[in-house]
Amino acid sequence: MLLTFGDYELDTDLFALRCNGQLRQVEPLVFNLLVYLAQHRDRVVSHRELLDALWVGKVVSESTLSSCVKAARQAVGDSGEEQNCIATVHRRGYRFVAAVEERAAVAKPTEGGLGAPAERRAAPHRDRPSLAVLPFSHNPGNDAIAWTAQVLGEDISILLARIPGFLVISRNSTAYYRGREYSIGQVGRELDIDYVVEGSVWETDNRLRISVQLLETSSGRFLWANRTEMPADQLGEFQDDIVREIVGHIEPELSRAEFVSLKRRRAVDLGAWALYRRAHATLVLKGWSEESFGETSSLLRQAIARDPNLAFAHAYLSLHLALGHLIGLINDESCWSEAVVAAEAALALDGQDSDVLGYVGCAFADMGDYQRGMGMLRRALELDPSNAQAHAALGAALLRTGKAEGIESLRRGIRISPRDTRLAAWGALLARGLLSFGKVDEAIEAAMHACRCDDKIFLPRLVLAAALITADDKDGARAALDDARRIRPRLADGDIARFATPDEIANLGRAGLL
Repeated sequence: MLLTFGDYELDTDLFALRCNGQLRQVEPLVFNLLVYLAQHRDRVVSHRELLDALWVGKVVSESTLSSCVKAARQAVGDSGEEQNCIATVHRRGYRFVAAVEERAAVAKPTEGGLGAPAERRAAPHRDRPSLAVLPFSHNPGNDAIAWTAQVLGEDISILLARIPGFLVISRNSTAYYRGREYSIGQVGRELDIDYVVEGSVWETDNRLRISVQLLETSSGRFLWANRTEMPADQLGEFQDDIVREIVGHIEPELSRAEFVSLKRRRAVDLGAWALYRRAHATLVLKGWSEESFGETSSLLRQAIARDPNLAFAHAYLSLHLALGHLIGLINDESCWSEAVVAAEAALALDGQDSDVLGYVGCAFADMGDYQRGMGMLRRALELDPSNAQAHAALGAALLRTGKAEGIESLRRGIRISPRDTRLAAWGALLARGLLSFGKVDEAIEAAMHACRCDDKIFLPRLVLAAALITADDKDGARAALDDARRIRPRLADGDIARFATPDEIANLGRAGLL
């Protein structure tokens, strides 16, 4: 559809704004705001409606909306004083006041591109949600920046391909769109994908500006966007960190969007994938207890019953059962047998997936088979060096076998995924390792940080108590144990003994804390 007003034209098929036929660069959110106001020009659009329509599921401030409106006015030659296009209605919202003519867009020839030949379209893959990383735009005529843009896009695509349950379209398919005008909806139809990652790399005055955004193809809505600026000569030093940070933000947004999409498509039966994602969320939302571990096990078993070929569910069930038994939250003696069966099933289904190997390797290590478990974890990291869970699990296994290099492996996992929902557990393992090697002050710091990461997990509080009593801080140790009992009222000496040495237990006893 074309929305024409004055010298300007909004092309909703190509996501383009033109002035007198010339393309004008505009931020995607600004474009969406212009379209939304123009399409609802018959009424006043409230601030809340705009926030809900443009920032779906996000909490943003009124100042963010005001900045977007200001940019939209500038894009169409308007201003806060003149308000020839976007008028402010005091205390109510905004209204598009310019005269608008609507007409259908004329389809452009595809020049033998993706628009016509069926063989150029992506094969159907509706068994899994899918995404594509489109070629990044960049300064024209700058070969160095062009190369940087290509490498960043490729690196992001490689890491996104490691996300369990998502399919990433090959770069050969997306290369067609380099330097071409396209709409997000068009890309979604032609590649048969659900989500698109697009971005740009621009250099100005020896500074780089890297912008990346994640969009839903069915609606064109933005799910996430970010901009990073840095001196151009520092890119080589920080490129890997930038890529990991970008992917670290995109992954949870994809999972959240897909969960919402699943709920929308399956009002009653969310299916195996949704059950699997719910299992992941249960421990985060409800903390670690016999009840939450039992609920998670049940969800994973339901997921497997619905889809016996879902390798991730088998793998995560094996890890969950092994870990739960190790820390005393699953007391069924048969659970390790079930964990082994689930692990072998996962390996048979997808034994070359980094996430599957990470989960299963952790399960075998938790069950005491360190040789097989650590072998799988190392293989997981060969396949995907950014697999934070595999780094953390390998670190824990190394520490349990008396190897100090486990400390660095755990730290690496935490660095790779600094907003991970498992940080409290990983931090507790790190603190326990530091304490075992006599690094008491570092152990206290790591345990305190782990406690701050999650208010619903008692593990780091127990390690903190052990570290503080070692430092002869009885009051601090008492407070840590009290906090652990707040989370787990049934806390027993046996729970504490799983995370403290006999000497530390004795010191806690002498201090009257047990």
